[in-house]
Amino acid sequence: ESLHEAFKQSVPSSPIINKVKAKAMISAFDTTAKVDAAFAELKAYWDRLLDIYVVKTDEEKLDRMVNIWNQYQCMITFNMSRSASFFESGIGRGMGFRDSNQDLVGFVHQIPERARERIIDIASTQFPDGGCYHQYQPLTKRGNNDIGGGFNDDPMWLIFGTVAYIKESGDFSILDEPVPFDNKEGSEVSLFEHLRVSFNHVIENLGPHMLPLIGRADWNDCLNLN
Repeated sequence: ESLHEAFKQSVPSSPIINKVKAKAMISAFDTTAKVDAAFAELKAYWDRLLDIYVVKTDEEKLDRMVNIWNQYQCMITFNMSRSASFFESGIGRGMGFRDSNQDLVGFVHQIPERARERIIDIASTQFPDGGCYHQYQPLTKRGNNDIGGGFNDDPMWLIFGTVAYIKESGDFSILDEPVPFDNKEGSEVSLFEHLRVSFNHVIENLGPHMLPLIGRADWNDCLNLN
């Protein structure tokens, strides 16, 4: 075994498949008791999440939809964003600035601490003028240069997501959290300042009729008026 491990380490391009993780996975579920325990743990996890918000009506199907499936779908949307779709790929194109703020509303009551983290991640990709990348990469937490910005409704969704978080959690301290612009060290300002420049970016980019300019899109990504 030691010679085998030494060979794998000395020859990175070795055709021998590293089965360490696979064997660990098999070992974790190689008995009926282990599988039953894993299912029980998974059930307990979802029970904790879904018990936070419960409605009871005379309509069983309505209760099931609101108490289970809607909340489950909102959690999956948060965790996966649009990455499960080949078109809306969370790894290939990044997660949407607007999308991620919208996703907050559906799950913030379940895991507010993760909603807080997501808001900070999103705001960290914003530009100093209040504009923002339309997408960012969840692994590097950097804006997607290939797509860029100019979607003029995007900044307002940061306000929308933050308000939803504060209403649910009562955590006003998030407004004082230092957050950088474009993830550049030394550019940190409070999240409240990010929200201020978001608002100003919209009201300072008006057309001749004093209406906000759409730019590359205004929620409808197909509506490009640049």
